[in-house]
Amino acid sequence: MSEKRKCFIPAALLVCSAFLSGAAGAGEIPGNEALFSYEEQADGTLILTGYSGGEADLFIPAELGEKAVGAIGDSCFAGCIDLQRVHIPEGITQIGDYAFESCTAMEKVYFPDSLVSIGDGAFSGCASLMLADMQDGIESIGRGAFLYCTSLVNLDLSEDLKELGEFAFAGCSGLSKADLSDSGVQVLPDRLFYGCGSLAGVLLPKGVTSVGKRAFSGCEKLESLYFPGKLDQVSGFAFENCSGLKNINLPVETLPEKVLGGCSSLNSFSMDPETRSIGFAAFALCGLENLFLGDGVEEIAEGAFYQSQVKSVYADEACPYSVVDGCLYADGGKTLFAWFPEDPYAEEPQTSFTVPEGVETIAPYAFAGSSLEEVKFPGSLKEIGAFAFVDSSLRPEIPEGVQVSADAFGISDETESAEEQDADAASAGLQEGDAEERESDGAGSEDASGTAETASAEGEGGTDNAEDPYVSAAGSRSIFDAEQFADYEEIPNDRFDAWSEEYLAANVDAIGDSIDYSPYVMMYKGEVIPYFMGMTAVQNHDPEMWAMAVNNFGDDFEQMFLMMNHGLFTELRRGRMTGDLILYSGVYDSQLMAAAGTETVPTQEELVNAIGNTFTDSVMISTTTDPFVACNFSDTLFVIYASREAMEELGAISIDSFIHTNEKEILMTADACYRVLDVGSMTLEEPQEEGDPVVHHKNYVRVELLGTAAESDSDGN
Repeated sequence: MSEKRKCFIPAALLVCSAFLSGAAGAGEIPGNEALFSYEEQADGTLILTGYSGGEADLFIPAELGEKAVGAIGDSCFAGCIDLQRVHIPEGITQIGDYAFESCTAMEKVYFPDSLVSIGDGAFSGCASLMLADMQDGIESIGRGAFLYCTSLVNLDLSEDLKELGEFAFAGCSGLSKADLSDSGVQVLPDRLFYGCGSLAGVLLPKGVTSVGKRAFSGCEKLESLYFPGKLDQVSGFAFENCSGLKNINLPVETLPEKVLGGCSSLNSFSMDPETRSIGFAAFALCGLENLFLGDGVEEIAEGAFYQSQVKSVYADEACPYSVVDGCLYADGGKTLFAWFPEDPYAEEPQTSFTVPEGVETIAPYAFAGSSLEEVKFPGSLKEIGAFAFVDSSLRPEIPEGVQVSADAFGISDETESAEEQDADAASAGLQEGDAEERESDGAGSEDASGTAETASAEGEGGTDNAEDPYVSAAGSRSIFDAEQFADYEEIPNDRFDAWSEEYLAANVDAIGDSIDYSPYVMMYKGEVIPYFMGMTAVQNHDPEMWAMAVNNFGDDFEQMFLMMNHGLFTELRRGRMTGDLILYSGVYDSQLMAAAGTETVPTQEELVNAIGNTFTDSVMISTTTDPFVACNFSDTLFVIYASREAMEELGAISIDSFIHTNEKEILMTADACYRVLDVGSMTLEEPQEEGDPVVHHKNYVRVELLGTAAESDSDGN
């Protein structure tokens, strides 16, 4: 093998001066200057496009070939692991996207006064970067520019700064102080300081008008935050899990969903006179000595105080909500809106509560997470709302005639009704329907243990092979052709690992040894689910840099931006498939709805009716070569027949190509289009090292990966 390369330059950018002889601005560069490649810009200045040196202390030249250097190009120094200090000369006005990404040893960078803009991801993954002196004159800092710069301690932004990109300083776990007070920034974007667990002090811009989603989420040491003027908007989750936050003012009209959720140290909170509404779980899991509802509050979402510990709550006379014995009521006292314990900090928690006479409704989430053992209801009670007792051990005796929501306790009893079972099946994505309907579709039935019987051999959807794990529910409607997909492989883990090694060996000249040093992470779009979901997506020796795509309590699809979402490692990230694959994906309700073209969770009949239709999904589908991995995610699996041609056209991303785990995943992009082939149930036996195999009974939807939606439309599919 040739001598180890110290810096990974993408093939598209690794252009030595010899190859630039015919390009504008190219020429022979004497001495160390020959280590730089460049192109001439329209204004006659040069933009650096590549670097092949290994200096620790780098002085970037101000001129090359007697022409001034005006900019550092995209990915120019990315992956240069030997760089420790970088001196950028006067005259350079721009640092391009991902210019110094993953320069993991770089400790200091010196900016010139001429610098105007820092691009997206410019210093992302520079884990050793301690000093980045923001000179006056810098007007914009791009998205993820300093993402996961875990050694950065202090941040003092210039007065000329007008624009900050999303997650610009996210994951800077060592950042303790950020001074934005002199800057001209008006918008604090989404995830600006997301996960900055050491951030204790923040001085905000005087003209700030907007705070983005999760802008300060996870800043555990942040104790106080003051906004100097009225805010036009604060987005949901903005201060979620700031567990050390004690004081904050929010002069905004709407307090959105979970804006202060998990702020367990919050001493007191006073609604601004401008505040009109409070969103769901806005104060979830908060510990509050005092809560003051202003006279401007007109609407509070049910569940706004989910599992909150509020010692004292006060409401203005003009407020439509009233306080009686420390609890919050609505509708003139007819609705118990939120129960709060008499003293949440008492050594002996309150165990009993009597709902006052005159109360007709227990609002949703009213007793959620309570420590009560007993609740007594008045004769006036008429209705109990959804999730009223969720996350509590309460099972109170409910007076006859009271209408109780099916979800009042948030869980299903062990002996649930047939209607409840049907509802559970619907939420899992497939309703079984009655036996007559299934038989008319040519499907086998299930016995009491849930084991699928072998379907009739008649019809294309049936099977006469007792060992076939698939039992179609589509009968003659199925368009699955076993012969068409006979050569598609289920790649076992050892073959997947071997493929990864082959890929690395085949691309060693382009990749070099950079993979040993640079974090390998990806962009992942995942459906929001009510618990933390993480995906291992790294090849890295620093555990603090390990990234997780985290979704937590939300109602939208969030794009998780992490490092290397760009062209630097495009060739590394693309799955160079060796054949046609069978992939599996545990899916969510929204993905089933996309497949069936319905606005609600589809029944099995609706999915059968969708056979032959094409669909795209609003999220990036995460697939695996191991069906037992997919079985852990949902009750319904997409069985995806993915041709090598379709995957290469889409640029499918292989997450686990460079780490040896049992979870082998490939991502299908959001542009992917699929065709529904078959619907039914399946039985899989997962072998165990010891003992009997684990049997999985799952619903399935067989789909074929077609490529992009645009190409599929043009083909008439």
